[in-house]
Amino acid sequence: MMDEMKKLGKDANPYRAGFLQFVGVAENEDEAMRLYREPADYFYNRCLHVSPRWADPPGYSSEATKRKRVVSQVQQAAQNAAQSMLQQKPSFEEMVDKGYVIVGGPDQVAEKLREVAINLNCGHLMLLLQFGNMRRDLVTYNTDLFLRRVKPQLQDLFDDKWEDRWWPKPLTELQVARPRAVAS
Repeated sequence: MMDEMKKLGKDANPYRAGFLQFVGVAENEDEAMRLYREPADYFYNRCLHVSPRWADPPGYSSEATKRKRVVSQVQQAAQNAAQSMLQQKPSFEEMVDKGYVIVGGPDQVAEKLREVAINLNCGHLMLLLQFGNMRRDLVTYNTDLFLRRVKPQLQDLFDDKWEDRWWPKPLTELQVARPRAVAS
């Protein structure tokens, strides 16, 4: 991404980018592997598909798009998913190895997320702490552990050098819309 930004004459501000990551935190790696195996398997092997017949409904693409033979990314993903469903589904260990899901103890998860953010030069990590068929108590446990023991390790990852110009800011008093008075 940094090379592309340089070509475009833009700075390499990491806050230009966002990345979604599934995360499971536990007291240690063994516990994390046990707790998050079923929810990850449920999501990746049962929920993550779109039937190709629903991927390109009538009216979804313009006539000009059809004439240019532009293929929808949704349609491509659906076709790829349909083909891959015929193949072997990934094991939980493969999901972790390939980075689909980051699981482990707090320090281990923080280290992996830091690596992802730096390697992708991404300042907006969007974390899914609830995925698949997670029970409410597991979601609460995951979220609490993340907030108390992982987030503090990542809080100021890029703050020392870059301004986040993309994060929403409150409107000034002059920008706030006011309702019009109703004439009686």
